[in-house]
Amino acid sequence: MKKRDLLVIVAIIFFLISPSLAFYVVPSMKRLPDDLNEVIYYDGKLGMLNEKTLEMEYRDVTIIRHIKALREENGVLIVREDIEVRDKYTNEEIEDFRMTKIYGVDPYTTENIAGYGDLDRLGQWLFPIGVQKKNYEVWNSDLDDACKKGYIEPEEAVATAHFLGEEVRAGIKTYKYYGSQENVFTGYLPTLPEAKMYYGGEIFAWVEPQTGTIIDLQKHVSQYAVFPDLHKLPSNLNISVYLIGNISMLNTTTAQYENFNVTVCNHVEVENATENYYLVKNEVIAEDENGNRIEELCSSSVDAVNPYTLEYIQMLSNKKGLMSFPIGVQKKNYLLWNPDINNVSVAKYKGEEEIVGLKVYKYVVDVDNYYIGKESIEGMSDRFVELYYDGTTTYYVEPTSGSIVYVEKTGQVNASFPDLHTIPENFAGELKMEGELWAVTEGKKSIEMIRKINVENVYWEEGNKVLLLKDETTVYDRKTGEKIDIACKTEYHGVYADTAEEAKNYGDRQREGLYTFPPGTEKRSYLMWNPEINAPSVVYFVREEDHNGVHTYLFQTKEDRVVKDDTMGMEMTVRYITTTNYWVEPNTGIVIDMKKESVKEINPLETFLGIRGLFWIDVYKLTLYFPEDTQQEMAEQAKQMMELIKLSNSKVPALKVNIKSKDLIGSIESAKMQKKQIEKLSGNKVKVLDLTYWTSEKSVNHMVEKAREASFLLMFMQIIVPAFLVVVGLAMIAIWIRR
Repeated sequence: MKKRDLLVIVAIIFFLISPSLAFYVVPSMKRLPDDLNEVIYYDGKLGMLNEKTLEMEYRDVTIIRHIKALREENGVLIVREDIEVRDKYTNEEIEDFRMTKIYGVDPYTTENIAGYGDLDRLGQWLFPIGVQKKNYEVWNSDLDDACKKGYIEPEEAVATAHFLGEEVRAGIKTYKYYGSQENVFTGYLPTLPEAKMYYGGEIFAWVEPQTGTIIDLQKHVSQYAVFPDLHKLPSNLNISVYLIGNISMLNTTTAQYENFNVTVCNHVEVENATENYYLVKNEVIAEDENGNRIEELCSSSVDAVNPYTLEYIQMLSNKKGLMSFPIGVQKKNYLLWNPDINNVSVAKYKGEEEIVGLKVYKYVVDVDNYYIGKESIEGMSDRFVELYYDGTTTYYVEPTSGSIVYVEKTGQVNASFPDLHTIPENFAGELKMEGELWAVTEGKKSIEMIRKINVENVYWEEGNKVLLLKDETTVYDRKTGEKIDIACKTEYHGVYADTAEEAKNYGDRQREGLYTFPPGTEKRSYLMWNPEINAPSVVYFVREEDHNGVHTYLFQTKEDRVVKDDTMGMEMTVRYITTTNYWVEPNTGIVIDMKKESVKEINPLETFLGIRGLFWIDVYKLTLYFPEDTQQEMAEQAKQMMELIKLSNSKVPALKVNIKSKDLIGSIESAKMQKKQIEKLSGNKVKVLDLTYWTSEKSVNHMVEKAREASFLLMFMQIIVPAFLVVVGLAMIAIWIRR
């Protein structure tokens, strides 16, 4: 091939490439880049409603918008947009406005593609490359949340960008667009779910037509809340009120008063709001200064309440009257539910007063000797403590809101006790004794005796309570620790609880006399069952005597008699000699000390021949006493039980309460705020957000440069390069002709 012909071939190639660049290559360049990564800055002024002052508070802000392409899926560009708003002067971020959005976009048309991103959006995401002089349907991302939550349909989040004409902006030609939306329902006010929220916004955008780049933008957004009648319990009520003071409680175990500094938290929360009633949880938690719960003062309930009148709905609750003072309280008496008596009480209007400049109404609830029920006594199923309440509660109420600004309460629960002179049904105890035992078959041994007693069952006999007591005695050789079987035994006694007498028809054998000294022991002789000989013995009152720090009655069994005895394994006639001293605390019947010396003798002639002779031979000797630690233990038990027994047939304070509001100033401020909200917001439409922002000068300049660069590249590839190729091709043909 001649060089002359080669020029023609190259020229023809240039002619073919030139339109390909213009019509095939350049259109493929008119798309969003897959490495899109732009940060745009906006300046603005943000106004938000202060719900305490009910005034709009404005500040200058900077908005940072970061747009980044993440990946491409099936020809759809996945784009992430991060937005943050900062105070322009402090640079502190306003967390409520931080958001992240994910879009699925056609990179060529910039249309939103359903099935991609975090929401199925419609319309344009941005203006396309190669903007035309026409209107566009553009997605309003301000309405993303409203659409996600189902408050609006996706079509309602699309706004029309109206073409307004050409305009030079920042030194370059742009197309100007305008869009607006008004009264778009976006949900409910977070702090008051009954208040509906509405959105309004308008925007101006200046778009470079070849690249679709938004050179400049100005936008105004506002939100309004339409408040209902606020003379109603808020459906999102969730408050805690604290009272402080002191209480005094009767410990029924020790019969002593325990005093506490106490903090009482009354937490009230709406758990479910229906059209006709609210389910309100009311929880009271009382703690002492160490954070320990005082269960007697704690309670929790969920009740149905009329949100307008604050009356309990009796069909759905076991309460009646008012839960609290209504919103818009009047100068009259009210029937309030009183948890102290589980019934209603009259809150009497006492007049108008002023606390730290706030007008309040004073109400007083007086309760006098009100019967509030009975309380069981552990171990005494046949008797109860009757409870009565006395108290005064004073309320200071802000009339518009019904808010209780201050409360002070003094009260006491009085307990009327029955006769407590009885052995409880849950009685159980263990007693340790020491001494010496000599038996003809065992020899002399130093012993330790453990006696365990507990109630195993309860019976009733013609209205009298009978306790079945298991009485287990175990004797050990103190030297070897081994059990002495001959001295060990387990018996079952039927005992009348009120008199401590043996019940003949119960237990493992018929017995008579006392099992032990009864509560309320008297200065007289008693007949008492003697387990040494399985027969009753007389215990004689000797004298009153202080013993181990306790005032006692001294009783003594002193006898020398011949009896039939089967305690040694076989029935025989023995001479029983004993001196046993009991020191008894009379109120409780508790034996705080005991000393025993006993001897059993047999008459050999009578034993073997049936003829009683003159001589008796020892076969058993026992010395038994309470060791010092047992004496101390029993004395302490007696002192404790003695105080409890003293409550018999008496009426004493079981609980004294003296509490008041913890934070008066905070309560006043809260009441003022609620008053202002009801007066200014009830039934009104109020602006809660006002935001105006515009592209910062820095970002305008940056976007202009980006638009110029992209526009030049498109023009270079679409016009300059093809034209250059045509010119070069024509020159080559001209050279070929000349040759």
